[in-house]
Amino acid sequence: MLKYYLAVTFDVCEHNNLYQDMNEYLVDSSDNLVEKVKEFAQQDIAPVVKVYESDSKDFSKGQLYKEYKFKEFECNCKDEESM
Repeated sequence: MLKYYLAVTFDVCEHNNLYQDMNEYLVDSSDNLVEKVKEFAQQDIAPVVKVYESDSKDFSKGQLYKEYKFKEFECNCKDEESM
């Protein structure tokens, strides 16, 4: 059975209580998922990327497949405030 993947990038700032989705990207099942997720995170400067999996292209019954966190893109506003 063919699986479909949708990566969603998120902007996160715990200091400002921000957790907002930014962009959605369809991922071809033949692509290296981890590499694609890293590309999306870097492109959007997103500290969190969630990947959803579905049996259909419309993601009507999609479910969370995996969540990736990228420390290098985390908000540093707490650090900036203490300066």
